[in-house]
Amino acid sequence: MNKGLGKKILTVLVLPCAVYVIFYVLQPKRFGSLQTLYIMFQQAFLPSISAWGLCFVMTLGLYDLSIGAIIILSAIVGTNLTLFIGTSFGYIWLFIGCLATAVVLELINATGYNFLKIPSMIVTIGLMILYETVANFMGNAVLPYELSIFGRAPYNIIVGLITLIIAYLLYNRTQIGMQIKAVGGSEIIARNAGVDVQRVKMYGFLLCGVFLGIASFLSVSYGGVIIPSTRMSSILRLFPPLMGYFIGIALKKVCNIIIGVFVGEIVIIMVVTGMVTMGVPTTYQQVITGLFLLAVVGIAIKAKKDEVVK
Repeated sequence: MNKGLGKKILTVLVLPCAVYVIFYVLQPKRFGSLQTLYIMFQQAFLPSISAWGLCFVMTLGLYDLSIGAIIILSAIVGTNLTLFIGTSFGYIWLFIGCLATAVVLELINATGYNFLKIPSMIVTIGLMILYETVANFMGNAVLPYELSIFGRAPYNIIVGLITLIIAYLLYNRTQIGMQIKAVGGSEIIARNAGVDVQRVKMYGFLLCGVFLGIASFLSVSYGGVIIPSTRMSSILRLFPPLMGYFIGIALKKVCNIIIGVFVGEIVIIMVVTGMVTMGVPTTYQQVITGLFLLAVVGIAIKAKKDEVVK
């Protein structure tokens, strides 16, 4: 068992180590220092938290394209609530505001999906536009510097690690986590086993909202300023978590998806940082990232097909 576990750990580490070696060889002076690795480790938590939320929705076979708009609007509401009440215990009010807003917005997503009976992708695109409009109506949110400590180490790492543990336990050790996987595997079988499919889907969206609320809290703490998006540009915030999710699927054979997601986000951060250190133009960065995403999606789909065959 120990040998098998060691082999799995080595297999999981192959991808990030390979990416690290490639960029270190290409840019030994500008990439790969301990400080750079430490920064990339911190940066991986924010998209990972959003991706962990996506796990509860996408495992059900659903899609949520509004997560970027939810993160932005939740951060704006949380910041404004903190400024309105006062900076005393500001961290608490910021966290409550971000978390409550994200959960409410995901409740709207779930209700819209259950009521309209149309694909979740279409529902969340429409609601994404609505959330962007509300965020623009509210305007920019500026968090006072003294309240942004959770955007810096070691506090961001502590929040990230606690969230990882919560995601792992919820996904793997709770009844709702088991039911989400059951519904994702086969709605018919799950329904015949007595599972309330509609309720489970509702819970999937709500759990996603919890993690988006935490991501929103960290996001505004990182930058200190949240600017509303327009013309569906908030969807750009979806891609890093989505890529992390698919890498997690691809690594599912050798590690739990929650761990795989975090490994995937570290790899994505390495790729982006490596291209920046090499001076790759932004346009080419997007092309390379897109090709990388296609490759990962292809591997993930193959992994899912193999799983079904077995």
